Amino acid sequence: MDQSSSNQITESQNLNSETFSRQTEIPNQIAAVSQTEIPHMDADLYKTLYRGDISFLKGKYSEFAHLQPQLTPKRNTVLHIAAQFGQLACVEWILEFHSCSPLLQQPNLKGDTPLHLAVREGHRAVVEALLDAKALHLEIESGVGTDKAMLRMTNKGKDTALHEAVRYHHSKVVKFLIEVDPHFIYGANSTGYTPLYMAAERGYGDLVKIIINTSPSSDHKGIEGRTVLHAAVLCRHQAMTRKILEWKPMLIKEVDENGWSPLHCAAYIRDAAITKQLLDGSSQDKSVIYLGIKNSNRTALHIASYYGCMT
Repeated sequence: MDQSSSNQITESQNLNSETFSRQTEIPNQIAAVSQTEIPHMDADLYKTLYRGDISFLKGKYSEFAHLQPQLTPKRNTVLHIAAQFGQLACVEWILEFHSCSPLLQQPNLKGDTPLHLAVREGHRAVVEALLDAKALHLEIESGVGTDKAMLRMTNKGKDTALHEAVRYHHSKVVKFLIEVDPHFIYGANSTGYTPLYMAAERGYGDLVKIIINTSPSSDHKGIEGRTVLHAAVLCRHQAMTRKILEWKPMLIKEVDENGWSPLHCAAYIRDAAITKQLLDGSSQDKSVIYLGIKNSNRTALHIASYYGCMT
């Protein structure tokens, strides 16, 4: 069972139960609608949204005011549900209402916006609709377009929409998101992963290439002081290693918290091909060979000799 189906069943069961836990905190975006209790989402409305029955939706809910305050137990709005299940017609209909603007940036219980959910499921058409909505042409106080503000929003795990697109390996969505805001440098989430480092560690060479080509200023740092080059080496990905070396050859000299360079890592995993790649990439500066690990001061040559990885 995929994630969307599982989520649908869980929320549908909750909506059909006689009672469920009520959330007392009212999101700022809809505080003006109700200062007391927010209506939970009608089960029929939920089913209409995930099935994409636009005719029924238009016929029964001609007034958007009837839809706006309704929330699921996970505090998903109508826009969250339509976006999550890739129901483009429903999303576009909701976005036609000027009063829907607050829903674009409204988080659910986990801090996810509708964009997070659409991206996670790989619904590119819905992602484009959310970012291209007429309301997004307005400027917010910071002077940053609302489309860019949405891209930069993080959930409770500090993940942006781009983190989610990378995590679930949606290459077309990754490229589109970066192209909307190519100069923004995405930071690390709560576990220390930037989108680029996440792609590298998971071995997603195509995503690493897209991110580097589309946003050359992307942050190359990762967990425990490692860089994307460390990650590429450790997953034995020669093409990715080559691409990163072409992008930032000086990464070969960067060491992690324990003093390990990418060359140390290549020697440790006994990958002769990648070790040769790194040595060729540092042909103008051989000092990387003499970098020593903290405490033991062992060089990559020491490690290569010990583990039998000699090129």
